[in-house]
Amino acid sequence: MKKTGLLTLSLAVSMAFLPGASSASTTEATIIDSQGNTVEIGHALPKSKTKGKQTFDTPSHVENSTVADILDEKGKKIKEKSIKKSKEKNPSSEELFGLFDWLGGGGSGGGTTEPPAATDRTVTVLVAVDEEYRAAHPDWQTLTTNIIEKADDGFTRDHGIDFEIKAFAEWDSNGNNASEILQDLDRDFNGNGFDFVAGFTRDVNFNSGGIAYVYPSAPNGSAISVNLDQGAENTWHAAQHEFSHNYGAGHDAQGSGIKCIMNYDYSYQVDYWDQEHDNQIEAHKTWFGN
Repeated sequence: MKKTGLLTLSLAVSMAFLPGASSASTTEATIIDSQGNTVEIGHALPKSKTKGKQTFDTPSHVENSTVADILDEKGKKIKEKSIKKSKEKNPSSEELFGLFDWLGGGGSGGGTTEPPAATDRTVTVLVAVDEEYRAAHPDWQTLTTNIIEKADDGFTRDHGIDFEIKAFAEWDSNGNNASEILQDLDRDFNGNGFDFVAGFTRDVNFNSGGIAYVYPSAPNGSAISVNLDQGAENTWHAAQHEFSHNYGAGHDAQGSGIKCIMNYDYSYQVDYWDQEHDNQIEAHKTWFGN
């Protein structure tokens, strides 16, 4: 499914130096993507400095049942996978106490207590998984489902946005660094009718924890991001960070003390945004889905 042609590089910016974080040597630049969007690229999330949980203790919460297509590397449907809505449970007294606290103003300030899901926006996701990731995780469809569903908890809680997986694709990743691998995913799977294309990789050349296109306005085609396999815990944090970039969110300054998933100091620790980024995502939520 490779497309020929080079992406147009229109503005190269200086190399980002990320103090106190693992190196992610990706040059920030503005390019034209495969669908003609002018996008910013190169806000590479550093790899986590700590080893999070490698697996999920329990399945992530799925808001709605769906049947997802499974595609080969050329985008041809080869089978289907059923994703079941999570069963609702009766909350414990402790959970009820936490819910009342949230309703009293905890909200996105803590990120540990989730209110009942109340979505008013559903966005579709194509999950593309490269050969190295698939080799390491035979049940890669279940693992990435849990990652996406965990990454969308904050979006559901704070913005009423539900990420719904509609397809899984086998992907042959190519590139010499994170930026090139992101552009490779764009060329391979953009323009197929999905709101988001989320890539997962174990490619040795992927020198970042995650990377995404940052859009200045609603894009043509799909929003593109790629996440490195860093275990279940770290990877879902990275995915939430990169989805936020797709909504146009930038970063908070490191060392500022601002607790937000868009601050490299806290990207693997929290699942909420500061007020500025909450406002951005809320203003841009109509970019994707319905």
